[in-house]
Amino acid sequence: MENIQVPLKDNPFVPPKGRCCPVNDIPPELLSLIFEVGAQSIEDGEDEDEEDEAMAAFWNLEAGVEDGVDEDSDTTHLKRTRNDGVDEEGLSESSSNVTDSTFEAAPPFEVLISHVCQHWRTVALNTPSLWTKIDVSALESPPFERVQILLERSKSLPIDIHIDCEPPDDDDDDDDDEEEDYSGSEDSELGQSPRSMSFSDLDNLMSLLVPHISRWGSIEVAVACYKHMFIFLSAVSDPSIAGAPQLEALQLYHHEDAESITAFAHPDLVQHFKLFGGVAPRLKSVALWGVHVDWCQEWLSCGSNLLDLELAYHTDDVRPSWTQFVGILRGAPKLETLSLCSSGPLGTPHDWCPEGGSGSYGDDSSTGVIELHSLTDLVLAFHLPVYVSGLLRRLAFPVLKSLTLDLDDGDFTDLVAQLAGPATTAVPVVPKDGEKKRSLLSELDTLKISALPCSDRSVELMYAELGNLKALNLSMTYLSPAFLQLLYHPCSVSGHRDICHVWLPSLTTLSTTDVPGHQILELVQKRKDAGVPLKAVYMEENDDVSDHDVQWLKENLETFDFFEGSDDEFEPLGDIEEEHEGSESEWEEVDD
Repeated sequence: MENIQVPLKDNPFVPPKGRCCPVNDIPPELLSLIFEVGAQSIEDGEDEDEEDEAMAAFWNLEAGVEDGVDEDSDTTHLKRTRNDGVDEEGLSESSSNVTDSTFEAAPPFEVLISHVCQHWRTVALNTPSLWTKIDVSALESPPFERVQILLERSKSLPIDIHIDCEPPDDDDDDDDDEEEDYSGSEDSELGQSPRSMSFSDLDNLMSLLVPHISRWGSIEVAVACYKHMFIFLSAVSDPSIAGAPQLEALQLYHHEDAESITAFAHPDLVQHFKLFGGVAPRLKSVALWGVHVDWCQEWLSCGSNLLDLELAYHTDDVRPSWTQFVGILRGAPKLETLSLCSSGPLGTPHDWCPEGGSGSYGDDSSTGVIELHSLTDLVLAFHLPVYVSGLLRRLAFPVLKSLTLDLDDGDFTDLVAQLAGPATTAVPVVPKDGEKKRSLLSELDTLKISALPCSDRSVELMYAELGNLKALNLSMTYLSPAFLQLLYHPCSVSGHRDICHVWLPSLTTLSTTDVPGHQILELVQKRKDAGVPLKAVYMEENDDVSDHDVQWLKENLETFDFFEGSDDEFEPLGDIEEEHEGSESEWEEVDD
């Protein structure tokens, strides 16, 4: 029998016959709202894989359609030219790298819908919210026509900007061959890869963006060479800039291996800039990786809306002083997340305000302790034991729920004992008769440990305090086997040798790295037999696990999945737990 293709009624990929297009009967205002909802669903990742596959299959069928707009048809091929001669496909971030492959990546949603028909195009171009995201890669260059188009189409709405000055991931193999051609250039002398964005190109880009700084809603800049960051900092610190009134997120990342942890590698670029004239009253999230600023400027010292602060990889000579650090904390009463990764106040605890001396923020004059009333998430990474211990003796976290530790330099046995002991408080607490003082660990919901050298007895001491813990993330590459083994070994109750329990009885979610599948299977089974079953398990995607183990784990858990690990992010495990609790669908992918 011949294979006869019969068009299905209401097939969304087959246009209606004739000139009738029912969707065009929808009022433009409603169609615009539909476009906004569609763009948001794509951003949120809803059914992203299925949509991409369907879109690619459909548009590849249109490969033979000629360029330009067919006025007699309600559809048009994606490759079309605007009246001013600018190829609109250039609005697609990946279009500059597109090859002649049979299956090209689908363009961004806003570009896609603006090429369906003339009516959709008109509505899309008059929907400013579709054009507010400006992503610029190192492969783009002046005159940055795509950026100019987006700035124009977004009209007066806040814009979200991401600038990536780093070379493409596949550039490493080509660097050696290309360096010879650039060996005499200023860029090469400053350690810049030939395929990074040039310094002059970044300067030109900033000249386009800075006049719109009053519209910046978020800005993220990633560089491998600090000269790029210096150019950005200089541009946004110009005296003519009165402020960034709508800026809510500032994320600056300098990814360059430092040869020294004490001295900044570029003495001529060490200036501490005052950004946005010191005025950014709506800032909620600040991330400074290897990037230093004026630590006393207003948006830091008076961050009344600041919720998330991340300081990382600062050499000693550019870190904030203890007084400046305290000023930042004092000025952020709503701060919920604090991340200190190889960064924090300058010096050692001995150099800071003495314990029992005069405090500054939410403190008691008799203790000198700074109380962070709103902080729920704390990340500490790459510090010495004495440094972490000193911080925890001077800071109080009365509502802390999530703790991330990545501490690999030294013996942290004493620190674990400190964590398991009575929590630091601004006001001395006298326990009632027979009542034990609350420890910092006892109130935690989530805990992530990537490295913590300590004795096995310390692990037991820690686990004994984690009776309320619901989610645990263990990266076993640098941890004692005791961290995992204790999860399925019984523990005795003090004073009752005949009674046995399981450590962490409230634990429901476990994420692991560098743990084989058969060991996870054994752990899940033993906790199930003990009456404290796990509900969700996530394994790092490169870990050794058989198909049989995967099938068993899926059948014996509410949720089992893999995640892609990352050494560059310190994401609180609470984000995984919230996603698991808020949706019945399987958790897909989280960077550790």
